[in-house]
Amino acid sequence: MTYLERYKEDAYNCLHCRLCTFTWVFPTQPGVWPDGSFQPSCPSGEKFRFEAFFGGGRAWVARAILEGKVDLTDPELVDVLFACPTCGNCQQQCQLEEPKVGYRLRTVALIEAMRAECVKAGSGLPGKQKAFGVHVSKEHNPYMELHKDRLAWLPSDVKLPEKSETIYFVGCTSAYRQRELARATVEAFQKIGVDFTILRDEWCCTSPLLRTGQWETGWVSAKNTAQHNVAEAKEAGAKRIVTTCAGCYRVWKRDYVEEEYREILDATHDFEILHTTELLERLIKSGEIEFRNEVKSRVAYHDPCHLGRHASVYDPPRNVLKGIPGVELIEMPRNRENAWCCGSGGGVKSGYPDWAVEIAGERIREAEKLGADAIVSACPFCWRNLSDAINKYGSKLKMCDVIELVNQAI
Repeated sequence: MTYLERYKEDAYNCLHCRLCTFTWVFPTQPGVWPDGSFQPSCPSGEKFRFEAFFGGGRAWVARAILEGKVDLTDPELVDVLFACPTCGNCQQQCQLEEPKVGYRLRTVALIEAMRAECVKAGSGLPGKQKAFGVHVSKEHNPYMELHKDRLAWLPSDVKLPEKSETIYFVGCTSAYRQRELARATVEAFQKIGVDFTILRDEWCCTSPLLRTGQWETGWVSAKNTAQHNVAEAKEAGAKRIVTTCAGCYRVWKRDYVEEEYREILDATHDFEILHTTELLERLIKSGEIEFRNEVKSRVAYHDPCHLGRHASVYDPPRNVLKGIPGVELIEMPRNRENAWCCGSGGGVKSGYPDWAVEIAGERIREAEKLGADAIVSACPFCWRNLSDAINKYGSKLKMCDVIELVNQAI
């Protein structure tokens, strides 16, 4: 069975109704948005406008591939399949539910399987995607950095135990790009009194490989990478994995253990997987966190796709923000399961970097309309791309992560 044949029913059950192309939103602030309106949900469809770039159109492309009607190495096909942040909004808006087929169409899994078929057929990958795949194999990160520098962000005076039941899985983006988020996490955990450690030989979680179809290739093995991380966590005595990265969270929580990638990765585990905001919410409720400082700011929360639509974590980040003295949380009209993507996921940041920032620009304008002081997220990759858009478009918004605000307040 090919990768794509696993999702044959999804390809052929699509009715092509086009409900996946928009979302119905309610105004969160009177007068800012119309009183209930249809808003775009698909970044790639809105950009390129051809039907093939929407979720339903890609289901038809899948049929053509299954029937042998298209060349998997055709550059135009590669753009159709890879110019997509796999945000899952098409899947969220799909109305094909029980009793007809028993589930919403798994359009994200369908797209990722088509990408894997293209890679297996020898098609070229857009932008730097193959280059980062090769680098993950050699240096265990997609950022062209040296593995020996992975913990360079960690202050020399921070001493962590060799083993702990709680592992802070840093992730490549925080380790190499948004290092301030990694430092803020460690500082906050130490102030709170969390007993934790960091893997001494952490590798990429495999999310960049899974999202871009680089599952098992001649240059990198997602399976070996995933199995290494699970083995390292077991060796460290872990019972739970905590991460600030929404992409890492999705991989540990779902991809390592659930149907879509379980057989490919063979990296099942029984760890408790927590996003940082889930742990913080738990500690606030138990009274183990005491906020001492006011952080006066009007913030708009951006739901990361990996954390929200792909993992259904919506309330913990909001509850944490509501608990910080001085923080006023406001909601953007497209929020929670209907949130507009930041634009960086699915390999888009490396394959189509200018367009990635365009997508983020729309999100920035949405927050500006509400009069926010800052846009806050719970993912370093969202942080990076939204920050790039703030800089490109000259916005006065500040970019923050939930953990940064928590660290300021305790």
